[in-house]
Amino acid sequence: MPFNDDYLGGNDDDPGGSSDDDPTNPEQASVCEPRQAAISADFELVVEDWPSDPSDSYDYNIVAPCQVEAASAASRDFACTDEDGAVHGLTLTLSNLHIVGAIPASGPVFLRAARYDDLGEDYQWFEVRAGSDVTGALLAGGVRASSWIPDSSSEAYFAPISMLPAAEEGCPEEIRRECLNSRRSRIQFWVDHVPGASILDGHEGDIDASGAYRAIVGTSVDNYLSDPVACHPGDDPSYADEWRVLIGAKAIDGL
Repeated sequence: MPFNDDYLGGNDDDPGGSSDDDPTNPEQASVCEPRQAAISADFELVVEDWPSDPSDSYDYNIVAPCQVEAASAASRDFACTDEDGAVHGLTLTLSNLHIVGAIPASGPVFLRAARYDDLGEDYQWFEVRAGSDVTGALLAGGVRASSWIPDSSSEAYFAPISMLPAAEEGCPEEIRRECLNSRRSRIQFWVDHVPGASILDGHEGDIDASGAYRAIVGTSVDNYLSDPVACHPGDDPSYADEWRVLIGAKAIDGL
């Protein structure tokens, strides 16, 4: 599997330090707060015939300069150039209009996106950056997977943002089936290795004190074996964590 749950761009236990004493953290209390109404971090990237690499297991693994060709309130259409110079059409649709607004309605952007199917589980990641290369400022990003980056070679995904989940002790365990338990979790964010907000499953908020980035945590669930000795999950992907997250640069759309 091309996943690396441990890579965090620094110290494996804490990529940016502790946020326990951070006054900007809005969700420190160990309380199982209900999900906010209408929270969604859904997205869909439709890709037109992107060339695949037979040496890896991705449906697509895109690293490309693009032009924004068309824009609507919920989507952006791109024309992206592959390494052979061929141009492909892509459409990115997001459930959160503020995050869409972080992507310009025209002009150059840089797109990275990956999609991988693991025994029926559809994992996807994307990020859109300003300008024509991967060093541009992060505009928007999304995760629908069991880890926050596709693999260990993707260390720059979402930079300068990094993330780490932690089970919310204030939330009850849920028995999903024999051997499988789950608990809602938080996602701790860092920006340039500085600790920011800790956002609970089903909530949204600013990631950092400056308000430069906002995150929608549609789903953050810790799945685990109820009995690590007696239970043997094998390759069952339902035991992996669940992440549904959108990130946007607030300064772009002013929201």
